[in-house]
Amino acid sequence: MVKFCALILNTLLQISYINSLQRLILNGYWNLEDSNAKYTNLTGTIPGGIYTDLQNSNVINNIFVGSNDVDTRWVSKLNWNYSRCFEVNEKLFYHDQIYLVFEGIDTFAEVLVNGQTVGTTNNMFVRYEFDVKDQIEFGKNCILVHFKSPVERADFFAKRQDKYYSVLPKCVPNEYHGECHVNHIRKMQASFSWDWGPAFPSMGIWKMVYLEAYNHTIIKDVTVKIEDLGDKWMFNLKTYMQLNKLKCLSGSLLIKLSTDFETIEYMHEINQKDKIQEFEDHRQFQIRKEKFTLWWPNGYGEQKLYKLKVQFVSSDNQETTIKRLRVGIRKIELVQERLAEEGFNFFFKVNDIPIFAKGTNMIPISILPELGQDIKKIRYLLQSCKDVHMNMIRIWGGGVYESDELYSVADEMGILIWQDFMFACSMYPTNEEFLNTVKMEVQQQIRRLQHHASIAIWAGNNENEAALVQNWYGTDANFTLYKKDYIKLYVDTVRSVALMNDDSRPFLVSSPTNGIKSEESGFIAKNPQDQLNGDVHYYNYVMDGWDQNIYPVARFVSEYGYQSMPFLESLLKATNDNTDIIIGSKFMEHRQHSPGGFATMQTLISKRLQLPDQNSANFTKAFIFYSQISQAMSIKIETEYYRQWQNKTNSVGKGNTMGALYWQLNDVWAAPSWSGIDFYGNWKMLHYYAKDFFAPVIVTAHVLVNREINVYIISDLLHPVYDAKLTMYTYNWNSFNPIASVSRSVDVLHGSQLVYSFWYDKSKLQCDARTNCFIYFILKNNKDELIAPVNFVLPDALKTSNIEHANVRIRSINQVTAEKFSIQIETNAIAAFVWLQTDIQGSFSRNGFIMVDKICEVFFIGSTTVHELKTSINITHLKHLDYA
Repeated sequence: MVKFCALILNTLLQISYINSLQRLILNGYWNLEDSNAKYTNLTGTIPGGIYTDLQNSNVINNIFVGSNDVDTRWVSKLNWNYSRCFEVNEKLFYHDQIYLVFEGIDTFAEVLVNGQTVGTTNNMFVRYEFDVKDQIEFGKNCILVHFKSPVERADFFAKRQDKYYSVLPKCVPNEYHGECHVNHIRKMQASFSWDWGPAFPSMGIWKMVYLEAYNHTIIKDVTVKIEDLGDKWMFNLKTYMQLNKLKCLSGSLLIKLSTDFETIEYMHEINQKDKIQEFEDHRQFQIRKEKFTLWWPNGYGEQKLYKLKVQFVSSDNQETTIKRLRVGIRKIELVQERLAEEGFNFFFKVNDIPIFAKGTNMIPISILPELGQDIKKIRYLLQSCKDVHMNMIRIWGGGVYESDELYSVADEMGILIWQDFMFACSMYPTNEEFLNTVKMEVQQQIRRLQHHASIAIWAGNNENEAALVQNWYGTDANFTLYKKDYIKLYVDTVRSVALMNDDSRPFLVSSPTNGIKSEESGFIAKNPQDQLNGDVHYYNYVMDGWDQNIYPVARFVSEYGYQSMPFLESLLKATNDNTDIIIGSKFMEHRQHSPGGFATMQTLISKRLQLPDQNSANFTKAFIFYSQISQAMSIKIETEYYRQWQNKTNSVGKGNTMGALYWQLNDVWAAPSWSGIDFYGNWKMLHYYAKDFFAPVIVTAHVLVNREINVYIISDLLHPVYDAKLTMYTYNWNSFNPIASVSRSVDVLHGSQLVYSFWYDKSKLQCDARTNCFIYFILKNNKDELIAPVNFVLPDALKTSNIEHANVRIRSINQVTAEKFSIQIETNAIAAFVWLQTDIQGSFSRNGFIMVDKICEVFFIGSTTVHELKTSINITHLKHLDYA
């Protein structure tokens, strides 16, 4: 009788709780121990990772301090167990389908529920869903995730592969202090180290984990393709649904899309006769264009986003599943048209408007993937991009597919995204196991991200075409084999799966590549760095970075850059020993991962600036400051050069340059790198300079080898500015009064226009350019308002110039608004590269500038007080006595 009553009760409970989809979040605190039981009774946090958890448990010290990246490497060579128990109530238990879902698990793990293995993982970029209906019990349940060392697994796969042939390269350079064979596993490639970052081969559940229970279906993804039909937009929606394999799908799919005037609804019935696991619903509908406002990249218009809700209700009205998105209405094209001169052009067109891509490359938000989900840091970095007029970032292929939040913020801010797939600077295996996990990775990531208006392009890999063709790792010895692998992985697999899931935007197989020209050559060009086709990556550490004549005249430059040091204060957070902060110290050499990096920086600096004697007490302080000056000036000059070639070609057809994405935006620790923003969020001089060289209108000059100076005005504005006034001043370094000036009336037109040319010799400039003078540009409209940042030309190396030791000081600081402060600066002589610095989070209206007036005003934007700003702010410049 008791059993009968229990059966009746269970049946009633099942009927009662069958009504809705249930999700049990399993984030939070888990138990943590290593497989050898040496480290036990520890606490892990989900989402999280082993390094973060061991720090929080005081097993290891701060991994970003000293040489702890190497000293804690033992962590990555152990196996670790994460476990917890949880309660399952009736609401969840009495569902037909119960899945354990890992949004992100890093990387190799065996998953057990109540002692039974339910699945294994081998790819940190894949969402794993394990059917646990037969393992889940009513009441108490326990889960164990047994992680295997990614270093050991990479080594295992490499040894297995080596029986046939080696996948190159085997290891990173010694200077990286890294691990080997990361190209054999589907994990953040930079987690085994890179030339700008440490090796932290983490393990852990780095995204959400939960139980998901349902009786009918769950909407997993929705993709949206929007086509231009003239006076209407055609919306093509694909809804990807996971079904109850025990039932036939039956119910209503409701689509709601907001417009500027109303919410439009579409509903249709779905009656699937077969019992299947997955179902794709394809729908099309047309809406008149006047109901929407176009989405534009930053600087071209607003970023209007519209709410889209896709909802499925089962035919018995007992279960509902919903997917909510925000979509931007825009067209995007990658234009590659054959040119009359030679080659193909290469540029993005948004809403039929050609866009000069201005931006940077982003490495991972954090070297620990769970910390890369920090929305505050994401928003800060992207706001920093928007604030300096960037309209594109390239998410580089050696990191991770970033969080949903990053792409959503990019949508809001109008930051176009060049999205690499996660393959970088290597050959890769092409066995069936590897290709299968890559297929799942590409499919999932595209379906997750496809709806974002910000994503402009998919690219199959970073630099692997160049690495193969240019024999970086000895591939010439078996080129046919490696070429076959390249085609199998990137063309037959990545490209094929990508286009199958999203044909609404362009796809490149590699970067750099000749684009359509590479495709015509069987996807592998003889010279992937051809300046007449596709995109180019350019680095030159031997020649003078302040000389525009060394740079390529390419169609699109998607990587270029120079190293600099982080701020002294940032380095001091990574060590408590002041003697470490000496160029050449053991600490500094450990942090410098680029082979010969300090010598390269010093060479670049010495081309134009005079460092103090290496034995001087001020050498390191000067080296840090001068490295940032040299980086900022080199990238400023290089970027302005690319913008000068925007709508013109030279005698051999090179030019029509339409993109400049410098390397790199951010840092993952305090170390020498190519970044414009350091690990602690401080803007280096480069990022301040980007605000000027990426401005919508700029005045810039090209100093030719024959000592001629060509002056250009470049405008991204879609409307002309008539009757503007360009004034060019010639200054002697020892006088506030210009010794000569020339003014010209100009019409500022879209694109690049040459407006003036002159020779810089003593008779023309009325001073000796090599020792005494520089040129200063001001562009104003007919209302006497600045319409471009002031700019300058330094005709020769400053190390030969007679620049005075100016006394530059802060005269006053006053509060203007709640978060805006006016800073009055005065000097007794012209000062070069005047630099303001504070440890308060915020930014200055300009920084690193040449001060040509006795008094000037700079604004600081940040949350602080006048007193705090006064006590924390420092000011310096090129000839400050600290650098003597």
